[in-house]
Amino acid sequence: MSGTKRKKYLRSGLFKQLFFSYALILLAVFAIFIIWSLVSFHREAEELETRKWEQRAASWGAWMDQQLMQAEMLCSAVNASESGRMALQTVYVEKQTMNSLQMYNLLGELNRIKGSVRSTSVHNLILAFQGEQKLFLPGAVYSLDGECQALKTSPFFGLDTAAGLLGVRGHQILLNKEYLIYGEDYTGFGSQSSPKGQVLVLIEPDQIRSALRDRVDGEASLKMTRRGQTVLETGEARDRVFSIPSAEDRTVVYEISLPGAKMASLLPVGAWIPLAVMVGASFLFLLIVYRNSLRYYRPIENIHQLVDSPSEGRKEAAEEKKSDEFDAILRGIASLIGERNGYRERMVTITPYARQGMLQAAVRGAGNPGTLVEEHFTELKRDYYMAGVVNVAILRDSAATERGYRDRQELILSVCRDLSEADGPQVVAVPENLQNTFVIAASDERDGFADFFYRLYDQIVEAAGDGDTMITIGVGHLENDLERLSSACGDAQAAMGQMLTGGRGAVYFPEENQDAAPGYYFPKDAQKQMIRLLKEKDLQGLNDLLDEIYQKNLVETDLPAEVVRQLADELYWTIRKALRNAYDLSTTHLRLEPIRDAATIEEIFEYYRQVFRVTLSEAGDMEEKDREKNLEDGICEYLETHLYDQELSLNSVADQFGVSTKMVGLVCKKRYGQTFLNYVRDRQIHHAAEMLQETDLSLEEIAAQCGFANILTFRRNFRTVMGVNPSEYRA
Repeated sequence: MSGTKRKKYLRSGLFKQLFFSYALILLAVFAIFIIWSLVSFHREAEELETRKWEQRAASWGAWMDQQLMQAEMLCSAVNASESGRMALQTVYVEKQTMNSLQMYNLLGELNRIKGSVRSTSVHNLILAFQGEQKLFLPGAVYSLDGECQALKTSPFFGLDTAAGLLGVRGHQILLNKEYLIYGEDYTGFGSQSSPKGQVLVLIEPDQIRSALRDRVDGEASLKMTRRGQTVLETGEARDRVFSIPSAEDRTVVYEISLPGAKMASLLPVGAWIPLAVMVGASFLFLLIVYRNSLRYYRPIENIHQLVDSPSEGRKEAAEEKKSDEFDAILRGIASLIGERNGYRERMVTITPYARQGMLQAAVRGAGNPGTLVEEHFTELKRDYYMAGVVNVAILRDSAATERGYRDRQELILSVCRDLSEADGPQVVAVPENLQNTFVIAASDERDGFADFFYRLYDQIVEAAGDGDTMITIGVGHLENDLERLSSACGDAQAAMGQMLTGGRGAVYFPEENQDAAPGYYFPKDAQKQMIRLLKEKDLQGLNDLLDEIYQKNLVETDLPAEVVRQLADELYWTIRKALRNAYDLSTTHLRLEPIRDAATIEEIFEYYRQVFRVTLSEAGDMEEKDREKNLEDGICEYLETHLYDQELSLNSVADQFGVSTKMVGLVCKKRYGQTFLNYVRDRQIHHAAEMLQETDLSLEEIAAQCGFANILTFRRNFRTVMGVNPSEYRA
């Protein structure tokens, strides 16, 4: 069409009405959709950003709770220390100076207690006795200018110096440097005793700030409060504050604030793609509307030409004819416009592969491996595909953190992107969890999939570049129907099960079907043997039983992975039942859990060996505590029974139970808060005072019945306790 005719059409009012009636409706629909999309994506992005920072803040709060729990454990361990009780007996009760052996034992015990908590935030541990001018630390003793004072509150938790908290002066940097201090009273002889000193745990504030940077953000500010009082504060309060109550101590609240810029969320790249498509589609549909408006307007233009060209003699008839034909044309135009709906439906129809729900629902049947985004669908539209699952295991404990697994998952996704861009199959990677990632390779060729997964394995191992990361890949069957994607992912997970016998660091393909799988060896009386060996505390016997099962099934016999999995399940249930029969598991910290993650059979057996070691260790500790309690109960019961015997003495009680006199003295201190002699004397004198008031017996008879060998000893002890002579008290 020439430019002159196009301009002529644009000058026509009827053409403009026809064109703009389509265009305005179309543009209004697209504008509403774009605005709705922008608002929805923005809200979703803002909610995701908020949840992300809440999770980071909760992670830091959990870390702080762990430090607080470790500080409480250290204080409890010092209070339960035998060396500490001996030192307190010498210093506080006997008013003597500790000898070198006692000092060595105490410092060594403190060093062992501090070493039992593997935390870089705990800087040091301090034990102080009230009234003393010395501080006892792991492996060191500090002399002070002044005597140690009681804590302001107990337990104490706040930012202070050790010297200021104890009310002393010292020249050591440790005493004058400011730490986050957790302190408790030191009783030594039991929780019912009055405080005899203090135990302080010094926590490095810089470690707390470092943990905040690692878990939240370097620009975040921290405020820690306890009972409404500020304990620790870094930086100034910002625009957005997250409050996390402590799970360890409900009086402690952590507040983390972030600048508003940190919370600002940008629309993700995926949000702009459909918007860009809609804008492009708008221009495309405007062009289509324009061309169809021209097409439908041409008959009207031809009629205009016929109406405008009659001769002067037939002008009136032509005008009448023009009016009739114009009405007919308008009716025809209305009919043509009605056809637009069918045309529009044909234009917006999409292929089944573009329906996001189909592949997403299919893949989720294999264990919810994540979400396939829309751009993945075109990549999977090939004749054949094969699904695999990549498993990551970090062998070194210090690197096996959530961040470590996330870094390696990003590495796997990067390798998959590089392979997809190279010549070969198109690759889609979908994370299932931190340790497992589904990889789907699609191609128009049947061959080359096995080589691809071997190449994928080599490149991931090379990119990881360390010996602590073990990569294992399970691969499913070759498929050509995307509706079987869930089944293909399940086949890949089944192939991964061969790790049980084959170990980590390999690529496993589906095993060939076996008509008759061999059975495995398992002792018929394995549970009874385990119960007997657990009760006898025979760790070597338990390990020998595990070695027997391992030798006969995995060394002498070549079992399929499925049979080995059945063996592992029976072993778990047998050990679980044996533990329940041998012990009351509620008295131990051990909770036997089945191994749900991918693991080798060697790792499973080593796990159960560790279970036996921990169980027997905890059972031994419980029995030792029971023996100590029974001994204390026996000594106290004997004292109450023979309290008024004249032969009762510290040596007679020690001989009766076959223990040292010091042990008897410690029991009295723990139970009664007094020495043996003071407790017996006080009880005998108070009994004598009751007899003086209630009976007419002579002083000699009362003295004999209350355990005194002669009247002189009775008079002296009565005056010491009651402040008057027996005769004066009776009067």
